[in-house]
Amino acid sequence: MKFYAVRVGRSPGIYTSWDVCVSQVKGYPGAVFKSFKSKAEAQSFLDVDAAEPTLDIGTDGSSKSSTAVDIWVDGSCIHNGGDDMQLGWGYLILKEDRELHRASGNDIPEEARQHRNVAGEIQAVLKALDWCHAQGIPSATIYYDYQGLAEWVKGFWKAKTPFTQAYVATVKAHGMDLRWGKILAHSGEKYNEIVDQLAREAARAGAGVRETGNGRGVK
Repeated sequence: MKFYAVRVGRSPGIYTSWDVCVSQVKGYPGAVFKSFKSKAEAQSFLDVDAAEPTLDIGTDGSSKSSTAVDIWVDGSCIHNGGDDMQLGWGYLILKEDRELHRASGNDIPEEARQHRNVAGEIQAVLKALDWCHAQGIPSATIYYDYQGLAEWVKGFWKAKTPFTQAYVATVKAHGMDLRWGKILAHSGEKYNEIVDQLAREAARAGAGVRETGNGRGVK
């Protein structure tokens, strides 16, 4: 049996039915949820965040900024046998469901390849924050698959490799007000499917960076 912990949703709690869990989070802004093999693990997931601000409250206690955007990220790893892998990343930036920008690529640092698809997801976060910084966007909610992306930055997990340590330092150096929304991979969520496809296509392409969007930032 699996246990589904809904940290942020219509009715936060622990559920044993995937369909019921989906009904609590589908279409709910900033929903945070995850599956576990035991009820104790699910409860720990809920308890860790109990003392933290919700996704709609900033680090200074203020309401979510009207200039905030939603960033969806994903990474991909295609195995070709042995150590031969193709990695890719992709991100999508929206404001109130209006697409501002999307980009993808496979320029993953050689030292990061050991992290496989997680390396792509990390690269997507860094690329997206670079774009937001260039546009003067001060705050964002990042929607991601891999739990470590938020846990490393928050300090709940220790970044042990040079790549993850550099990731944490770079995210903090941007100085943006960030909120984190953990989503379940391959659950049919529209924007998660889009960035998953962007990352996979970039991994298959083998070279280059592709970007689309109006480039005008938040209005």
